[in-house]
Amino acid sequence: MNTEVLSWSFARRFLRVSVPLLLLLALVLWLLYRGELHVRQARQVAAAENSLQLARQAVDAELRGLRGDVLYLAEEVSLRSWIERGAAADKARIGTDFLAFIRYHNIYDQARFIDEHGHEVVRINAGDKHPVVVAENELQDKSARYYVKNTLELGAGQIYLSPFDLNMEKGAIVEPVRPVIRLGTPVVDSDGRKRGLVMLSYRGQRLLDRLREIGQRNNSDLWLLDANGYWLLGPSPQHEWGFMFPDRGELRFQRDYAQAWKAIVSGPAQARLNLDDALFAYARISGESAHAPKAQGWILVVRSPRASLRREMAGYARHLGIAYAVLALMLIAASAVITHKDIQRRRSEARTRESESRFGALLDAAPDAIVILDQLGRVKLINTQAERDFGYSRQRLQGEEVVRLVPERLRQQYCSEFAAYLEAPSIRSLGLDTEMHMLRNNGEEFPVEVRLSPLVTEQGTLIIGIIRDVSARKQAQEAQRQLQLRYQELVNNLPIGVYRYSPDDHGTFLEVNAAMVDIFEAESVVELLHHPIRDLYSDPSERQIFSQRLLEQGRTKFDELRLRTLKGREFHAAITAVMKHDSSGRVYFDGIVEDVSERKESERSIRQLNARLHARSVELEAINRELESFSYSVSHDLRAPLRAMDGFSQSLINDYMDLLDAKGKDRLMRIRAAAQRMAALIDDLLKLSRVSRAEIAWQKVDLTSIANEVLEELKQADRGRNVRFSVQPDLTASGDPRLLRVVVANLLGNAWKFTVNCERAEIHMGGKAGSDGYIYYVKDNGAGFDMAYADKLFGAFQRLHDSREFPGSGIGLATVQRVIAKHAGRVWAQSAVGEGTTFYFTLGKGEEL
Repeated sequence: MNTEVLSWSFARRFLRVSVPLLLLLALVLWLLYRGELHVRQARQVAAAENSLQLARQAVDAELRGLRGDVLYLAEEVSLRSWIERGAAADKARIGTDFLAFIRYHNIYDQARFIDEHGHEVVRINAGDKHPVVVAENELQDKSARYYVKNTLELGAGQIYLSPFDLNMEKGAIVEPVRPVIRLGTPVVDSDGRKRGLVMLSYRGQRLLDRLREIGQRNNSDLWLLDANGYWLLGPSPQHEWGFMFPDRGELRFQRDYAQAWKAIVSGPAQARLNLDDALFAYARISGESAHAPKAQGWILVVRSPRASLRREMAGYARHLGIAYAVLALMLIAASAVITHKDIQRRRSEARTRESESRFGALLDAAPDAIVILDQLGRVKLINTQAERDFGYSRQRLQGEEVVRLVPERLRQQYCSEFAAYLEAPSIRSLGLDTEMHMLRNNGEEFPVEVRLSPLVTEQGTLIIGIIRDVSARKQAQEAQRQLQLRYQELVNNLPIGVYRYSPDDHGTFLEVNAAMVDIFEAESVVELLHHPIRDLYSDPSERQIFSQRLLEQGRTKFDELRLRTLKGREFHAAITAVMKHDSSGRVYFDGIVEDVSERKESERSIRQLNARLHARSVELEAINRELESFSYSVSHDLRAPLRAMDGFSQSLINDYMDLLDAKGKDRLMRIRAAAQRMAALIDDLLKLSRVSRAEIAWQKVDLTSIANEVLEELKQADRGRNVRFSVQPDLTASGDPRLLRVVVANLLGNAWKFTVNCERAEIHMGGKAGSDGYIYYVKDNGAGFDMAYADKLFGAFQRLHDSREFPGSGIGLATVQRVIAKHAGRVWAQSAVGEGTTFYFTLGKGEEL
């Protein structure tokens, strides 16, 4: 009957412990699964959007460069001269200039100038090795080509961007396929008549390779489609260019992904699609702009299959299932042990109560304080010496928790140690390796040595604590311990590995510090101590040479070897070691190990960076010399004829004015005014060039002071005007004071110029905090402009007003934009016709002042 009662009691206690633990374990693992699923889904979405963003940036950047190149060729000096004069020498220079352009821009297959009738005037073929100028008898009539017609329909400064297709020769696709995009812009003469067009054939494979690289780097499918769903960059080369190959006409995106295509066609310009089989992210890229009104549009698509995520999560779920099974078994075993110990404790308590009386006389005769505790840490009995040591009566302590005798600062430590002791009670001492103090009734602390011993009774296990005052011995031990702690702290805090080993048959370390564990990627000191040293060398021959040299010389210093961690990773290490002998004459080695892999890699990277930096410096020096040569040519060669024109015109006015009729006088004055305007344009261009090449000297700049100086200069130059202006006090910025003065002078000069017709002209300069940093502004109530033309505002020679009403060269705002860009900032404007204009600009943080 007793056996049945005990079995039932054990079962009840066991279920009360194990069932909640198993349910809690299941809940924890389920939460882990859900959390991991959310993390991986978020990671998949982030990877797709990152690929899409990088791809879109790559396409936009490439198109900007292409537009700039075609506009640059359209403004070539030799081309402009030939259009105006038609000289054969100018035509030859066109070929030379276009040839130089193709030679240094190897992203183009062809560069052509085609006249207004569609006939090629100049054609440069890049060729496989060197670009060549096509002979005049080989030039062709391209008037029937769609890209010639479409380009000639555009206005000056506009760009035609052709569809993405494959290069064809004599009606057949060139093999291997060569994707191409054609860019063209009309060329007009000084009277605004179209005289032809410049056409560039861009090697589109460069852009496709860049997009493919982005997709591979982000482990996702990155595709490029045209507006009809044909793959320009697809899952495989066989899917691509379906509109060019008759046998691939059905290979479109919508055939394989109809649901996604429907959403892309009807959706916004950029979005993310969560479909059952995959995650799609897409962005429509429209090449159209004010400069390219007929540009073609493409679609970037990133696809991340759901199947891969499901496979990953299925594997993760299997691992969690295995973990649950293992942990469940461990919890069941632990629950059984806890239940068993609880039953044993209850039985021991009964036996303890029966035997307490037999210990009384023995305890009182002991020379040390003796305290008997139950398993809850309550005092059951103390002897006479304990009463004397602690200053409490027996009746006062009986039933109290023993922590009453422990200083408050040590009670948590005591509770932990006592709980650990109860899990495996045995005869053991406390206070030998750890500091133990007890507390007298008067509040005095004293060091003790405690010896614990379990006493099994029928009522349960009691703990007998024998407490000895060890004040004198503790003082000596404390002195020794402090010395040892200082040494151990020194070794463990070293950033390099410290070791000791004996060259015996086992070949393992005797001692290592914490840095050694980190260097060799061991899970613990014990694992590293048991690992054979010979397996830590990458090259056995290096180990043999190193060991032999160490035995012969007795020491080594900073020997560099290739070692291997416990996880198999190789690294470079510098080893210093010395041979020693112990008291029995046995040899052992003390040494240090330093991981120098980062230093090795840094040295290699520094060499590579120095080489690239040297090459870049040489290139920049060459470019600067060319710009200086160009500036010298403009400053001297162009000024001389202008000065002659101006001087001779003035001479005619002074000496022959009376001989000219009104029409002749007007034309002579126009010649002189045009020469002076040309000289002013040259000056402005030189200023713009100098600003572009100028190096920034970062320092704190007082914009308030600069603005006041500029406004005072404007007032002195035009004393007849009455302008109300204000400048925000203490307006400062970080940048180059000379360049920032150029910005302030141009913006305030513009405000002064465009408020000339205002009865109550007002100009204000200030700043305010914005979302992307501090924003500076210059505001006026002048003529204003139509925001529809804001994109032309900062272009060189771009003017939004009649020069007869508001004179100027159109260079000032372009100069402002260059200076702000050099300061890593941006500039923009808000305006309305007749309501004034506000220019805003920001500046980068620059260097630390």
